[in-house]
Amino acid sequence: MPGYAWAQTAAHPARLASVLSAIVLGTLFLAATAVFAATSSAGLRIVAAAPLSAADVIVDRDPEAADPGAGWPEQVAEHPDITATAPLHAGTVQLVTDEIRATANLYSISDRDELRWFELAEGEWPANAAEMVADAPTLDSSGLAVGDTVSLLVGDGETTDMTVVGAADIGFRPLTGVQYQFYTSEDFFAGESPLSVTADIADGTSPEAVVESMGADLPDDLHPMTAEEQSRLAADRFAGGAQQLELILLVFALIALLAAALVIANTFTILLSQRRRDTALLRLVGAERSQVRNLVLAEALIIGSIGSAIGVAAGVGAGYAGASLMELTGGGLHVGVPALAGAFLTGVATTVCAAWFPARKAAGTAPVEALRSAPLQNGVRFRSVHAVGLAAAVTGAAVMVFGMLAENLPVSIAGGSVGAVGLLMALRYAISRLIGGADRLLRLRGGVAELAGANLRRNTGRAATATLTLVLGLGLIAALATAASTGRATIDGDLDDRFPVDVSARVDTGSVPAATVDMVRDIDDLVLVETPRTEQVTVEGLGETTLVGVSPELARAVGAEDLAADGTGAPAMLVSEDQLNALGAAQGETVDLSVDGEAHRFTLYASELATSSGAASPVVREEALDAVAPGDERGMVWGTAAAGADYDALAEQMSRVAGADPAITLSGALAERTGLTDVLDVLVGLSLAMLLVTVVISSLGVANTLSLSVLERTRELALLRVLGLTRGGLRSTLAVEAAVIAVLGALLGLVIGIPYGLVGVNAVVGGTAPLVVAVPWAELTLVLVSALVIAAAATVLPSRRAARIAPAEGLGAD
Repeated sequence: MPGYAWAQTAAHPARLASVLSAIVLGTLFLAATAVFAATSSAGLRIVAAAPLSAADVIVDRDPEAADPGAGWPEQVAEHPDITATAPLHAGTVQLVTDEIRATANLYSISDRDELRWFELAEGEWPANAAEMVADAPTLDSSGLAVGDTVSLLVGDGETTDMTVVGAADIGFRPLTGVQYQFYTSEDFFAGESPLSVTADIADGTSPEAVVESMGADLPDDLHPMTAEEQSRLAADRFAGGAQQLELILLVFALIALLAAALVIANTFTILLSQRRRDTALLRLVGAERSQVRNLVLAEALIIGSIGSAIGVAAGVGAGYAGASLMELTGGGLHVGVPALAGAFLTGVATTVCAAWFPARKAAGTAPVEALRSAPLQNGVRFRSVHAVGLAAAVTGAAVMVFGMLAENLPVSIAGGSVGAVGLLMALRYAISRLIGGADRLLRLRGGVAELAGANLRRNTGRAATATLTLVLGLGLIAALATAASTGRATIDGDLDDRFPVDVSARVDTGSVPAATVDMVRDIDDLVLVETPRTEQVTVEGLGETTLVGVSPELARAVGAEDLAADGTGAPAMLVSEDQLNALGAAQGETVDLSVDGEAHRFTLYASELATSSGAASPVVREEALDAVAPGDERGMVWGTAAAGADYDALAEQMSRVAGADPAITLSGALAERTGLTDVLDVLVGLSLAMLLVTVVISSLGVANTLSLSVLERTRELALLRVLGLTRGGLRSTLAVEAAVIAVLGALLGLVIGIPYGLVGVNAVVGGTAPLVVAVPWAELTLVLVSALVIAAAATVLPSRRAARIAPAEGLGAD
């Protein structure tokens, strides 16, 4: 029997090409995930361990305990087995050049050669607090070079000039989320208490023994540990973030395998229908049902093994390439043999399991029925599996909506998963009914369209399975696109509420220089730029604060209608929620406030506009401020962006403004908006790229359905040629069939994917911000267009095969 199975496989390899392609892609995805996980985890361990590689022992202080003071590293140095120590400091500063201002990380580097963990590629080590070295990516992206002098703004607003005296090729980024990394002398952090101290021990001394003795000598809030153990813990912390990405990849790999299983099951169903006479002859010469079934499963085992082996081999390269793109291959290629073996066995098992039901059905066919010359009809009857799927879909949808309303993400995920499985179980029947409806519409057109409808009606089960694979891929893409668009709109809406002003620049004292204001006004994407009046005043209940006066135009532009209204009573004052509570007032209440010792009446409203400058500053109309505290100081610049503005470009231009004027401080929605949407774009882009594999597998299913349909209808097509149907007519028939499958798949994908996307994103952000529904109609239109492109591509090979059928040859075929 195995020999016969191999002979069947070798005799018609083209018929199994889609099975091979589907399992190769699915297994490739799974193996690539395993290789990516192993390689990136090893790379992360190198990243985590690198700063500790020159040390033998690490001593951490408890961040929750009282600060032991800047001199606590001396307690470590006094240990008799310690030969050298280096405190580890880190801080976040603002890098200011002639072109940009951006956030940078500043680390200490040891003054002792033996405790420095990287080598210089150029220049020299920092000798004092005014010198620093940078890694190569920092120099490239900031436009700096060795010898340049830049300004750093530290936490208290103090400006420090620093000279770049060296460059290092570290080989990785510290994964801090900050673009610029600098290293300076320990002198820069003089008087500050480090969080850790690295130490070298005397030759011939065991790190474990030193750690044990130090633990007895040091205070309880200082924790010694070997460098090796600390490196392992740091690697585990880093790897924890990567595991989320690995989980996403694994989920999409399983989805790809599910699509592959649908394609495989459909292919074997068609093949076994075409081989009904072979099956009948086997039964007539004594083959039992189990032998027929095992023959089919043996074929599946052969093709699954070949496809899985190819997929695993290709997945090793793909996984390493993915880790390389993330610059996490410092430890070289790492391949987990058990994981690859698992990917191979999963691919084989998927193929065999997908072929099980077609094999069982073929084995149960009576010989006399299988010997009929006409092909068997293959519709989809409503069975118990469809009823169970429908019930699961309804139940899952209800649970998902409940989780969304209750803002319970695990419940929403569980309900969505149950509902998705139920839909997959029930959809095949529903799709077959829709295909029947499409046939009735095609009959109205007559000609080629009617022929295509008749072909679809003849085997609705086959077409329904091909459509289901498209629903799986295109539905997930629609869900992701909807979730991304709605998530972005929700973020924008939340930021618009919390940051009414898109751009805010302020100075601590005096007015913003006119040159800086002009630079802000020259930014194209800003539709309104204003320099509000500012005065330092003392308000009873609030203490010393900055009172801001704005024009009615700006108030209307940012939605502060209470401030923009021309009232005849007490002037409006916008304050923060905390300030409103501190004053003991209610929203819209008119109160008497003492401002610089004089009583003034204001109607108070809580508004986010009062925190637009980065600190709580009450806002009034400019004429109200003139009445309270006359003056001409304008210590702020506020700007609002045009609808649809490019916030990345706007942020870059404001960075240049800040670089030209180190005295200003930026705030507003730009920084937070850009960071959040960047993360969202990366995740969605990655997910869409992964789902393309599923769509490719789905298109293979459509192409395979049409190809095997051509083989099954050889005599029919030849007869149509004899009756006058042209080759172009044959191609058009197949194109209409493919278009019906693709359009149904796309429409069902949209109908299912859009609600799933909305519910999913609401489950994630529903508790933090009001959901702003934004269906990306343009992108979803592209999904429909893509489905038609898939349909057109799927007809290329089947059309060529159908067009080559000669009438005489086709009529003689069996």
